[in-house]
Amino acid sequence: MISLDFLQGKITYDELSTLQDSGIEHQAHNLKEDMLQVEYPDGFLIDVGWYPSFDAKGHFQIKVVKDYEWDYPTLTLTAQSIGALSKLLLLAQISINTELQKNTASLIA
Repeated sequence: MISLDFLQGKITYDELSTLQDSGIEHQAHNLKEDMLQVEYPDGFLIDVGWYPSFDAKGHFQIKVVKDYEWDYPTLTLTAQSIGALSKLLLLAQISINTELQKNTASLIA
């Protein structure tokens, strides 16, 4: 099982945590485009999928999306392994928190 405890947003869809923290090649039957969605304040979300679905030679794609603008993500990252995925999820969350802090600062100024 993959721990998602470090995510601060609201997990609204999760089939990612059921993967084993091991090699992808034995889990290809569980790898698909819709694996994780996490909502954050101000319309931000993190979306994770595997592309192409069910292909062990594919990759995880992590997108930070604002206001459901799927065609224009604010950040797109890719990972080939579960270890790299966890690090990039943290990076995606940091990018959202940075934007939220900027938005708060502009409201105060």
